[in-house]
Amino acid sequence: MNFKKIFYIFLVVFCSLLILAFLFISPITKYIIEKNSEEWIGRKLKIEKLWINIFAGSLHIENFKMYENKNDKVFVSFADFYCNIEINKLFAGEYAVSPISLSKPVINIIQTGSRFNFDDIMKRFADTTQTKPDLTVEPVKYFIENFSISSGVVNYSTSAPATSISIININATTLPIAFTDSIYNIKSDFSFKTGGKINTLLNFNTNSMAYSLKFKAQNHKLSFLAEYLKDYMKVKSFDAWLNTDLNISGNLNKPQEVAASGMLDVNNFSIIDTTGERLASFAEYKMGIDTINTKEGIYNFKYILLDQLYLKFGIYNDGTNFDRVLVEETVDSTSGAPLEEYSNVFQMMAGYIKSLSTEYLLNEYHVEKLSLKNGHIFFTDYTLEDKFQYDLDSMNLGSENLNSKNERINIALACRLNKSGLMSGTLSINPDGFEDMEIYYLVKDLLITDINPYSKYYVATPFINGKILYENKTTIVDNQLKSINKLFIEKIKVGSKTRSKGLYDLPVKLAVTILRDPKGNIDLEIPVEGDLNDPSYKIGKVIWAVFKNLIIKAVKAPFSLIANAFGGKEEDYKEIRFEYLQRSVTEDQEKILGNLVKLLNGKPDLGIEFVQLNNKDDEIEQLGLFTIKKQFLGFSGLDSLNDDQLKQIVELSNKDSIFIRWVDNTMGTQAGLTSIQEKCIRLIGKEKLLTEVDSIMEQRNNFLSGYFIDKGISAERIKITDLKGENQATREAIPRYLVNLFN
Repeated sequence: MNFKKIFYIFLVVFCSLLILAFLFISPITKYIIEKNSEEWIGRKLKIEKLWINIFAGSLHIENFKMYENKNDKVFVSFADFYCNIEINKLFAGEYAVSPISLSKPVINIIQTGSRFNFDDIMKRFADTTQTKPDLTVEPVKYFIENFSISSGVVNYSTSAPATSISIININATTLPIAFTDSIYNIKSDFSFKTGGKINTLLNFNTNSMAYSLKFKAQNHKLSFLAEYLKDYMKVKSFDAWLNTDLNISGNLNKPQEVAASGMLDVNNFSIIDTTGERLASFAEYKMGIDTINTKEGIYNFKYILLDQLYLKFGIYNDGTNFDRVLVEETVDSTSGAPLEEYSNVFQMMAGYIKSLSTEYLLNEYHVEKLSLKNGHIFFTDYTLEDKFQYDLDSMNLGSENLNSKNERINIALACRLNKSGLMSGTLSINPDGFEDMEIYYLVKDLLITDINPYSKYYVATPFINGKILYENKTTIVDNQLKSINKLFIEKIKVGSKTRSKGLYDLPVKLAVTILRDPKGNIDLEIPVEGDLNDPSYKIGKVIWAVFKNLIIKAVKAPFSLIANAFGGKEEDYKEIRFEYLQRSVTEDQEKILGNLVKLLNGKPDLGIEFVQLNNKDDEIEQLGLFTIKKQFLGFSGLDSLNDDQLKQIVELSNKDSIFIRWVDNTMGTQAGLTSIQEKCIRLIGKEKLLTEVDSIMEQRNNFLSGYFIDKGISAERIKITDLKGENQATREAIPRYLVNLFN
């Protein structure tokens, strides 16, 4: 009887204790946690409601808050946490938990330099002991089912750069997790406050550290990267939107060994500098990845597409517009190394790519389709007297089947030049190197007036009219370059020289006048060759030098071009030689004059100057001899001589003894040690002969002038000049005219 009574009393007490424990364990636990939290973890905790069911093995927490270290700001919070442990399995040493749910968790991460606001917790709970694992101890047996996180938020902020990023609507679930299975499968989705939704599915092996990830982003705005970009560029804004669907696999122990496939799409990209100027933008960049395997060096793409690329490039006396926006790197004066207060996302990406390119070689690549559509490059040069602007739009570049295994890679390019000209071209290249390629491009309908800022700056000469057609064919084999450049300028017209002096003193107007054909066009073919192994060889400089030399040659040696156009020798046009006492022209001379008439008719802006060179003393001697011989032969009374009479005079030797004796008798004295020429001059009189020589020279001038006028050439286009005094010809020169061109 007493035993039964004692049993009932014990049962009542035990049940009462259980009831008391059930009723008061939750508030007591809540009180103890809140009271001792700062001592235990260095942070103050606040729990609004806590329920512990020791019979069911459940834990339920509402409105949990963990505050910052010695601060009243919230570090971590959540609205609701619930988990349930199967009590009956605890006695078997197993931890079976189902479900675990976390609702509306919020984590506020603050970075200051290289420090984070959770460093104190990491330090407090860091295990600094170095002990070998006890392999004889059985592993903890755990089973977790129905794990979920819903409506989570992560707020990240940093002072350098001043950035705030909020990830919202975080949801995550896992497949069952067990100690017998090292593979975790985690599915999650979240959004960014600035826009965009991301879905992931992660498969992770905790033993091998291998992973596979399905990553999908929709309309993800990348403007949060603007602050990081400011470390490198002074920008006002940076915008871009990301859409991607990727499958990525690798191993955390070898982060550079990555395999990937899928799609990457970046659209509405733009960079605006601090002046509000758009530096770069594109409408869309799409990349279809068939296979990327960094370990094997395989990069295969279905397509790489870039639509509406825009670049604005300006050159100033002290640099470019990109130099203006670039930020100088801060360097430690003692070590010379860049100062780093935090990890910049762009620097981390650059470091990863550099490490990847250093460790792994690009062995194989394949792009089924490469395309640039509707590109636009706007170029301005402010280094000249007048600014030069050039607008390249409607730019399209394409290639099919770009393959490292192909013998050739072929690329086609086309664009519009300054709203008027058109350019098209092709590039065929050996994928093994740039020392083997063929280039072809054609530029047409390009207005030469577009380059006036350069022509005025360099040669002080603008162009008034002209349309350019330029064709280039270049081959490079074993670094040996051969290039054919065909230049055709239609209806070219040059303006007057500017008042300011050009960098080069080149008579462009005269050169153009000479180079133009009768229709007003310039048609040239310019071959260029060179050895690209020579580091001093620059193709651009060579072509410019060729054009420059062509201008100089056209002015200094125009008659080579004229001879090529009309026939004959260059020397035939440089000067017209006369015989002594010749007053008109021979048939051969008239042929040359006829070609010069054709030249003037074909080039209405061109004029010709004839500069008569003559040694009058020589011609006086010749005139004296001719006149005395004429008297000796009895022809002095004749107004004109026939061919036979003229032949007799010419063939009469100066040393003919009868002629010499006749001259001496005519003079009335035997003049010893005196030449026959001097005797003839004395007989006639030097002044009389000089007057006659001047008359002969004037007749030559009049004949030349009259010849061109009779052919319809205006008088102002013909200049006749006689050189006198010290500028006269040397003793051995026969009478002649030097021919100069002018405009």
